[in-house]
Parts: sequence; structure tokens; C-alpha cells
Amino acid sequence: MSDLRQNPLLSLLSRNRAAKRDAHLTVEPIAHAARFHLGWKPMSDIVVLESADAITPFLGMLDALAMRASDSNPLFEARTLQTAMQHLQTGAPVHVALVWSNARSGGSRELIGAFPYQSRRFYLGLPVQVWSVWTHIHSFLATPLVAAGHEHDAVRRFLRYADQAATKLVRFPLFQADGAFGPALTEVLAERGLEQGETGRHERAFLDASMDGETYLAMHMRKKKRKEYNRQWNRLAETGVLAFETPGANLDLYRWLEDILALESSGWKGKRGTAIAERENERAFFERMCRDAQAQGKFHATQIMLDGKPIAMLASFVAGRGAYSFKIAYDEAYARFSPGALLMMKVIGAFHDDPRIDWVDSCAIPNHPMIDHIWAERRVMRELNAATSHPASRWLVLYSVHMTQIADRAWAMLRQAYHRLRKEVERDRSHQN
Repeated sequence: MSDLRQNPLLSLLSRNRAAKRDAHLTVEPIAHAARFHLGWKPMSDIVVLESADAITPFLGMLDALAMRASDSNPLFEARTLQTAMQHLQTGAPVHVALVWSNARSGGSRELIGAFPYQSRRFYLGLPVQVWSVWTHIHSFLATPLVAAGHEHDAVRRFLRYADQAATKLVRFPLFQADGAFGPALTEVLAERGLEQGETGRHERAFLDASMDGETYLAMHMRKKKRKEYNRQWNRLAETGVLAFETPGANLDLYRWLEDILALESSGWKGKRGTAIAERENERAFFERMCRDAQAQGKFHATQIMLDGKPIAMLASFVAGRGAYSFKIAYDEAYARFSPGALLMMKVIGAFHDDPRIDWVDSCAIPNHPMIDHIWAERRVMRELNAATSHPASRWLVLYSVHMTQIADRAWAMLRQAYHRLRKEVERDRSHQN
């Protein structure tokens, strides 16, 4: 959705009025934890954490914000965000804008928003300052954390902060369309007369965990397809002792992580050098994220075991009333039995039985060839560019929408060419062997 067709003069007048009535926000940067002192109380409207180390004194506050957030995001919870900033930063430095409420009587303030972002000096070939909510190589979600009931205030203050910093455009990638953040963003931009342009929208598989596995599959999967998967499970069981497991409190996480990383590395990702274990920084991030989640009771592990060895494994993270399926791996020696698909069917019942979980986001790519045929629901993901009060901002939004469309078409053509070439190379190699 875009408001680009509105009258430019009226839009400019509205922006000017909004800028005049906005009070100047006070901003306090914190570069290192050592800058934080005991008894610290927020005196500023915005506190900017400029390093992973600077997050440490705010861990408890950010944990409390995550619990009150209207939309969950495990990647922006305190410890995971800090770990990502330690291991996955590329390009411009990542800062975290902590947004505080107005001071109440007595001077107390409430943390109402956390916006990790990067400031870039070039965007789509233009030398302009653009802010973007941070995404990294393992991002499956980039919805900022905003306190329930304070969504509009948090968004309003973050956009005003961007205005004060003379930012020309603010990008909000990869947030869910069905949450509270998206409507709040749209409404705040409208009230301020600021344009917005949607630069991306896609669907990914999503699971309503209110039904047990058998009921869910009977309702959403054709009988013929269910019989085929049951046949594969039975054939696999003929090769050894087969079991689906949800380890829970008995999980030996160290061993479990070794197993799932080894499974991933043994398959096609390992051959292409894209497995997590192939890159030290990515492995460190994943292992730390899993350990922290387990310590907080937010880690969900499932696996299919054959003769005591895992042949399919899934790591998920609980946040809010849902779960996010982050990493799946399976033994390709058993590919004819579809162990990955079998796991994603068996796990439906495990999610249903977990009292913490009402729904599960697959975090999968659009049109995933496996999970889209098993999980019936869909979550819509959006990417939106927001104008600031800068005079050139409206035109930059328009430019970004059109250039993104062109770039998407070009990338689609390149991906098709790449996949054709890769198939030819793999076919040649198989003939040579």
C-alpha cells in the first residue's frame, strides 16, 4: 500500500505542521557499558546503544519490554540481539534506539520501544542518508519491539528521532502484516502527512497449533498424500528402531547442537559451503542463541531418531505466544524417505502439546517446496519505506519503490539462470562419476 498519490503540496504542509508542533527529543548515546552508572534513570527521550557491550546494563529492561511487546521477535530480545551484534555485524555499525515514554510525575519513564538500526550513506545508487531496521544473514524477522498499548508513541518518537538526525528515508524490512506494529506505523505516517511505499510483500508457511497432528493433517492434507507419508514412515521403521522425540528438560544441548550442525554440514549446504558450521561467527551466534534460549525456557527441540542416531532435527524458539522454526537439518542418506517432511508433520503434535505455543512461524522462504504442502496457514511479511520531513524524502520513497521492483525482477532472472547452470554442473559431475 502506498500514499504516494496524495497531493504533494498538502503533504508538504502537513509535514511542516507536524515538524513545528514536535518538541525536540533529547538523545543520550551510550558507547560502552562502562558509561552506565549505578542508579541510572532515563532522563532522555531516546537512549542510543552504540555497541553490543552497551546492551549489558539494559538486559533486564529489554527482557521486560519483550514480555510486554505487542509483536514478538526472538531475534531482537536482549541476549540474542547482543550476540548478533557481536558476531553478525557487517557494513555500517548497528545501533539500538531505546525509546522512552514521557516523564510521569516524579520523573519516571517507561521503556516503550527498541529499534536496532543501521545508518547508511548510500541507497539504491544515491548518496543519501537512509536508516534501516537491522537485518543480518540469519534474520527471519525484523519487527521492532514495542510495548503493547504504546505502539503509536514508540513509532512516533523513533520517526521524530530520524527527522532530527536529518535522515532522508527510514526502511522497515521483514515485519509481519498481521501484527500491531504495521498498522501503528501506517497510522503514524498518515497523521504526520508522511509518505510510505511498500517495497516487498510475501507469504510464508504458518501453523495454527490449536489442533493435534492427526486432526490437522486430516483437515489440510489430501488422504492420498497422507497415506504416502505414512508408507514412508513405515518403510523407514523397517530399517531400524524409529522414534520421534521432543527432548525437553532432558536435552543435552551441547551434544544436540553438535548433531544438528553435523547433519547440516553433511548435506548440500556443506557441499556448497553455506552450512552454519562452515563459518565460525555464524556458528558462535547459533550456539549462543540456543544456549540462552534454553536457559530462559524458550528453546524447543525435536528430532527423528533411527537406532539411537538423529536423522532429522529442528531447532525452534519460543517468543510471546508463538514459536519460530529456525533451523532444520536431516541426513540425506535417507532422502528417499523424506525425513524432513516427516519431521515437519510429526512436530505439529509436539507444538500442539506445548502449553507455551499457540502458533508457529516456519520462517521459510516463500513457496517452499516442502513445508508449504504440510502447514496450511500463511503469514504475510512486509517491507515498507517511510518518508521523513525532509523535502526530498517523498520523491525518494517513490524512487525506492520503482527501483526495488526493477531490482526484484533482475534478481529473479539471475536466480533462474543460476539454478539452471547449477543443475547442468551437477548433472555433468554425476556423469563423470
